[in-house]
Amino acid sequence: MKIIVVDDEPLVKQYIVQCVRDAGGENEITAAVTSGAKVLQEMKANPADVVFADITMPKMDGIELLQELRRQYPSTAVIMLTCHDNFEYARAAMQNGAKDYILKTEVSADKIRAVLDKLQSSRQQRISESAVQQIGRSRFLRSMVEQSEDMTPVSAVDLQENSIYLNERAFLTVVFLNQGQNAEIMQENMREHFENPLFYAYSEQEVYLLVNIRRNAFAEEQDAAAYFYQCAERLNGGIGCSGVHHHFTNLPKSFAEAVRDFDARFYQASAQKLPHEIHVSEVETCIMRATIKLTDGDIQGGCADLERLLQCAEKYKVRSSFLRETVQQLFSGLAVKLEPELQHTADAVVSCCTFAALCEAVREGIAVLQRKHGVGYSAAIRKALDHINAHYAEDLSLNTVADVVFLNRDYLSRQFKKEVGVNFSEYLMSVRMKQARCLLENSSLRISEVALRVGITNMSYFSTVFHKVFGCKPNDVRKNKQSG
Repeated sequence: MKIIVVDDEPLVKQYIVQCVRDAGGENEITAAVTSGAKVLQEMKANPADVVFADITMPKMDGIELLQELRRQYPSTAVIMLTCHDNFEYARAAMQNGAKDYILKTEVSADKIRAVLDKLQSSRQQRISESAVQQIGRSRFLRSMVEQSEDMTPVSAVDLQENSIYLNERAFLTVVFLNQGQNAEIMQENMREHFENPLFYAYSEQEVYLLVNIRRNAFAEEQDAAAYFYQCAERLNGGIGCSGVHHHFTNLPKSFAEAVRDFDARFYQASAQKLPHEIHVSEVETCIMRATIKLTDGDIQGGCADLERLLQCAEKYKVRSSFLRETVQQLFSGLAVKLEPELQHTADAVVSCCTFAALCEAVREGIAVLQRKHGVGYSAAIRKALDHINAHYAEDLSLNTVADVVFLNRDYLSRQFKKEVGVNFSEYLMSVRMKQARCLLENSSLRISEVALRVGITNMSYFSTVFHKVFGCKPNDVRKNKQSG
């Protein structure tokens, strides 16, 4: 354990240091100082597990130091030292949270060893108890997320037994992506309006936050969800919020609402219209077929199955976390077996906060597969794509491109959809949005100028489409760039 010794008498301080060293064990004295202020300085640079502190020191005495250590470093154990054999001193020390109390006349290596052994034993017991509590709490919270049909009603006793310190008054559940600094951002933004927060990392994809609303924090309780939606502008990925509830029996409902809201925002659909069936097997079948075909060298067939996967996901609105995770694993595996560049697709998929953005990422991966493995487009479609990528900022139409590639407009439309997987207008808009985001992140152009640079003259339409594709407003991208 790391130990700091503080006593305003240098000879006494040195004697205590020697006793600690003679006590043996895996202990390290990180500092020996003469004032409480110096202890706090040392704690900032190198926090200690144990502080041996003189109870009577000038300026900041031992009790004041103890109180400050308890406030700033609650896990640090403080052992008070005094030459006063007076019960009042001992009681004052113990009431303020001291772990033990030693008379200076009784200080010896054996006495120090006994105190440190007791502390270590207590510490190990707390760690074991904490681990058991954590396991129980995780099991309970997992049951809230997964919600089996035979689930029993939740009571205050259930929460107490699982060390969940939530108030029954005004609570809600929030779910967000387990990415980057998301948890830190959420914690930083909720201190003023919320209390009793509990973060639960359900998986590599999702983190759940269970929290109470402070009294009088909002004019209307339902404004709490709107507050979190504003926080989402700074997050990597999407967010989902439940309504506000007032009884623990509604805890499962709160989790379910957060999940449905999260998925509704991902698919940009109404939560009421999301199917209640999971339909996992259909998506898994598409993934399996695509994986088998691609690894066997049937690139065209595998890419077709990837398109079917997207169609299936859109039709059944499967859980967004499940979809992101399985697609990310698919492309990570393909990056190892077929093409390392596909790892970029895998990384992009994880942070997609809308289904449209995920489709965009997957189709970029499909393009990589086709380009790298000799499965390309017909000459006419290749020429059409090249023209679009070169002239996306102009007033392009299907007729214009048909003239460039010398094809009938209707035939080009059918062939484009067949080979590329999306229709002409969807592909053109995806190119424009991709270029717009690049300009927002890498230039100081005004948003209206960015829209014009990619061929869109209507600012309202530009913002609407941008939000649909990326799940955020153009201005949010600029703000994130400036804050980063």
